[in-house]
Amino acid sequence: MCWSTGATAAMVGLGTVATAASIWRGDKPVFSATIGFFTLMEGLQLYGYSVINQCGTPENEAITFLSILHIVFQPLFINAFFLAFAAVALRPSVKVATYLLCGLSSVIMLMQLMPFSWAGVCEPGSILCGKVWCTITGDWHQAWTVPFNGMMNWLDQALGMRWGFPSYMLVAFVLPILYGAWRLAIFHLIAGPGLAGLLTRNPNEIPAVWCLFSIAIVLSIMLPQLRSFFAWKPWPGLRAQG
Repeated sequence: MCWSTGATAAMVGLGTVATAASIWRGDKPVFSATIGFFTLMEGLQLYGYSVINQCGTPENEAITFLSILHIVFQPLFINAFFLAFAAVALRPSVKVATYLLCGLSSVIMLMQLMPFSWAGVCEPGSILCGKVWCTITGDWHQAWTVPFNGMMNWLDQALGMRWGFPSYMLVAFVLPILYGAWRLAIFHLIAGPGLAGLLTRNPNEIPAVWCLFSIAIVLSIMLPQLRSFFAWKPWPGLRAQG
């Protein structure tokens, strides 16, 4: 593992400074909130290094659970951030539908974390699937193992994927394309899970590496030189009238 506690601490510092700077500049609240939200994940990972590989301890299990809980609500922040880049006003109903779908995804993911007897177990080899709650050493960063149930295995199988939490992927990447933010969705896909998947062979490490990149992804999208490129217009029929 070549990443370190010090490097993670530096990312926490970068995110904290960037959040404060965003607030000081008077950016849209959603921009500051998104930076702060992903900085929180780096804080969780920083603590995770102090208990890494201590499977079965309350501290390790708790930080693993909090890290996964953070992931559960990420699509809400991702879509709110993307919606803030709309160059043309969206119909209010589209925004409401977007947030409802993000909320539905969070409910589904929370249900996947429950040990329902009827739901079976997660598919071995799918992202995050494990036998116990634990933050462990990855190829070069952290990895998480989570004993989530198999209630969504059917959707992964239908899609020919091993996402583990397919509702997350659908609302984080497909949903933005449906309302017009395709450039943001593609950039996020490449710079997030795409790059993370190239850097580790451990499927349980991909989300942690992806989260590690999230602050840089958000800050790069917010660069003044790129804001006009990422500004998007809703598809015809989704634009507000008048």
